[in-house]
Amino acid sequence: MSDSRLKLTEVFSSIAQKLAEQREALNALDEINHNHGDHMVEIFQAATRAAGEHEGAPLGIAMEHGAELLRRMTENGSAQVYGRGLGLLAAQLRQRQIELDDLLPVVQGYLRQERQSDQDGSPGSGEVLKGLMAALAEWDQLEAEQDSGAEKKPFSGVGMGYLFGMGMAYLQAKEKGGDRLDVLSETIVSASPLGKISHRHASGVIAVRALLQALISQA
Repeated sequence: MSDSRLKLTEVFSSIAQKLAEQREALNALDEINHNHGDHMVEIFQAATRAAGEHEGAPLGIAMEHGAELLRRMTENGSAQVYGRGLGLLAAQLRQRQIELDDLLPVVQGYLRQERQSDQDGSPGSGEVLKGLMAALAEWDQLEAEQDSGAEKKPFSGVGMGYLFGMGMAYLQAKEKGGDRLDVLSETIVSASPLGKISHRHASGVIAVRALLQALISQA
């Protein structure tokens, strides 16, 4: 799916553009360093470069390259967080052989409130959602261990506690209002490590919504 690699570059570029438009507002939300907006633009510019350098590679490999670039940005704390999350997502994508084109019907199905079935041997919506949920849950565990200084434990799967938290995040997102993209973006971010810090929550919602919007636009 070499065509998807080009789309991935465009997706990351559109996220970087949306974040650049809100750069000053995000900097203002960062009450300690006042540079969160700058850091977020830097993160997705790096992700765009990584996608461009791996146009012909499977999505998981391109994502892992992007994660490695972010992990090298040692002066950018948010890049470290995103690098860990992107690396876990890349592992799930490789394991389940999920490509960018497999995400499109899942997002479209959510907007139409339909469940997408397997087509032409591609992962169905259930497999895609399992992979995304597993990456989010493991990321949440990893960041909690990082924050507490605890020894890293093997990931044992998505537990009931995490599923309950995701459900609560969804209900709270619906109460805030907005369209279905707003609700989905808010749910994903609130159920991730990004939701624990206000300026990362704000930038995360912008980034996730831009990603979903870009997927829809390229469908």
